[in-house]
Amino acid sequence: MPTSSLSRATLAERARAVDEYLFEIDDNPNASDNSGMPWTFTERAKRAQAAKWNRLYKLFHPRPEIGKDEAGPLCLVNGPRLAYGWAFSRSDIRKYADFHHVNMPLQEYLSEKLGKTLVRYGALSETDAQDEELLYYLDECVEVAVRVHLEYVSGVDSLRRVLPFGNPRIFDVCFALYTNIEAEERMEEIDATTGLDDAITIINYAIKEAGVQSELLWWYDRAGLRGVGLNYPC
Repeated sequence: MPTSSLSRATLAERARAVDEYLFEIDDNPNASDNSGMPWTFTERAKRAQAAKWNRLYKLFHPRPEIGKDEAGPLCLVNGPRLAYGWAFSRSDIRKYADFHHVNMPLQEYLSEKLGKTLVRYGALSETDAQDEELLYYLDECVEVAVRVHLEYVSGVDSLRRVLPFGNPRIFDVCFALYTNIEAEERMEEIDATTGLDDAITIINYAIKEAGVQSELLWWYDRAGLRGVGLNYPC
């Protein structure tokens, strides 16, 4: 047997051995644990779970290209479901909004309270910056504000919002030009308006200018990966 095959087999065997402890419950939990769960996993189980998620992230990793058999309407039924776009963490989204001073229209209550119809991220007055209700509203709406701004600067209508399959501590949302299900028609649609290459260049520049590192890739849609979790064989 080739060394590489032996190595893969050995790694797989070790992974299965570690998986035996995925759901091991701690009979003597630490009193300081405040996870909110009705039970506590052992440290061995937590390490096994972390290792399993890492294997899953590598298995369903983002990539710059996909095969022809991974695109088209049939993927809606048979999968996989992927989206071509830029993934952001929550802090990335806020960083982008603050840098570009993205406009955010105010709801009626806040508009009457503050005497204005909109505010700009990263450009709040001293008074506004101390208003807890406004800060909460801006935090809740920042994702929408950034998506709308990207659509405006690029001329792309209706960027797709997808939850990318990846480490949730790193990526929270993906703003996509299109999915693999509708790729061909969306590419033609964008080309007929702003131009696909121009739209990509504009969005890449806006993201880079804000100091955010995000690469245009094909991401697995978390919603299309039902059953992919700690029980998934890998």
